[in-house]
Amino acid sequence: MKRRVVITGLGAIAPNGIGKEEFWKALVAGRSGIDRISSFDASDLPCQIAGEVKGFDPADYLSRKLIERLPKVAQFAVAVSKMAADDAQLEKIPSQKIGVAFGTNVPKEDIFDRDHPLFLKDGWKGMNRYLGESHTPHFSTIHIASELGAKGPIASFTSGCIAVSNAIGWGCDQIQSGVADAVVIAGSESLLHPFTFAMVSASRLLSTSSNDQPQKASKPFDKRRDGYVLSEGAGAIILEARNSAIDRGTDVYAELLGCAVGCEAADIRNFDVTGETAAETILAAINRASIHPSELDYICAMGLSTGYHDLAETNAIKLAFGERAYHIPISSIKSMIGHPDAATPALQTIASCLALRD
Repeated sequence: MKRRVVITGLGAIAPNGIGKEEFWKALVAGRSGIDRISSFDASDLPCQIAGEVKGFDPADYLSRKLIERLPKVAQFAVAVSKMAADDAQLEKIPSQKIGVAFGTNVPKEDIFDRDHPLFLKDGWKGMNRYLGESHTPHFSTIHIASELGAKGPIASFTSGCIAVSNAIGWGCDQIQSGVADAVVIAGSESLLHPFTFAMVSASRLLSTSSNDQPQKASKPFDKRRDGYVLSEGAGAIILEARNSAIDRGTDVYAELLGCAVGCEAADIRNFDVTGETAAETILAAINRASIHPSELDYICAMGLSTGYHDLAETNAIKLAFGERAYHIPISSIKSMIGHPDAATPALQTIASCLALRD
């Protein structure tokens, strides 16, 4: 039999709270972390709001030398991984049996705002010696493993908003096959820099109607929604073999029963609003979990707040669950944290685990 997989550690950095408990308290209280952008001048942009992480001090988690070397996205990644590892007491597991999987979309967000101007001014001599390696997603993965002493399998994912979902599936496979006893799953994103934010603004997908009411801007499934709110943040969870967790006597937040991934094989912006492929993927995950759809008590939805995406997700849920869809509680934490891109699945998983706990 394949080994059962559980979640034993959580770490969160979000616009509305740093640490799993602060993040959870903010969600329960309905406290939004979305505000007007303060880290750079966004006055000329159509969208002037975002979910900025405030109060994060990398010195609480990293050495000064490492802070100078790591871009913000990697600082977030290492910090949440340490939070989750401490929560799970990961040091009690042999290092060779600990794996790492990391997901992000933009591994070094300020390359055009900070690094490229230095190149134009001084040529290659003005560039940071670590720039080449830090501009790869695997840079963060390696540093998570290094800081935690994890010597098992490692992997990096850049598959858009579902990068961490893919990482969770990969981590589950490593544990079920016996290659690893535990896997650190982390996702991090830091896109709030002038060039990157302007690039996303050019997509015309960001909310522009609530610059004067930023905390009301992200409106998942609301008929008044006019786009999503970009944010930054990170989340990490520890997957562990259930027998390992029991042997160690560590607390278990949840059991991971089933995962599934699907693709509509369409243009990245031209997804199917019928939700058929998404519904098939939902049912595949339920089937692999060996449970019945009637057993589901809650859906932590993507809820991006864009017109067609919310429609497609709603239709997918209705197709997958039929009449039951009208009786399952559904919500999206994006109303309070915005859209932290690849970090989204990690923070949604953490929110779901704490909902089960409490």
